[in-house]
Amino acid sequence: MEHDPVAGRDDRWEDEWPGRRVETGMGWRVSLSILGGVGWLVFVLVWLVFYASDFSGYRNVAVVLLSLLVTGCLLGVPWTVWGWRRKPEEIRMMKTPGFRWRVVFSAVSVPAAVLALVGWLYWYADGYSIYQNIAVCIIILLIMGGLQGAVWAPWGMRHGRC
Repeated sequence: MEHDPVAGRDDRWEDEWPGRRVETGMGWRVSLSILGGVGWLVFVLVWLVFYASDFSGYRNVAVVLLSLLVTGCLLGVPWTVWGWRRKPEEIRMMKTPGFRWRVVFSAVSVPAAVLALVGWLYWYADGYSIYQNIAVCIIILLIMGGLQGAVWAPWGMRHGRC
């Protein structure tokens, strides 16, 4: 008999969770997401039409990346809270030794890498060639990815399911 890798996992969809409805707390989050997305697009269009010509291409990319990061953070917080309330086992996992600091590390290091990209593009990129700037961006992303892998690989080897 073949081994089922998902055997024993709880894969019920949200509407099957006892005592909970999918719609609980979802309406305002969907509205916020729509407003956030439209607001971000309006910001980018206004920036490009009225302000972008005063800045270099690198600085414009930095402004767009920063605005995307801010929008993502503003929308990510309520959805994260909603997700934790929907999956109580995720909250229980936070009490597992070593898990919480890894989540915090991930929540901080990814925005930090984006901020490093923004800082590079806004303040330093104009003095370098496009290839050097691409290399710096790749290096920043590789450092962030390597750190994420170094932090999460031991956890996955110890607690992961195949």
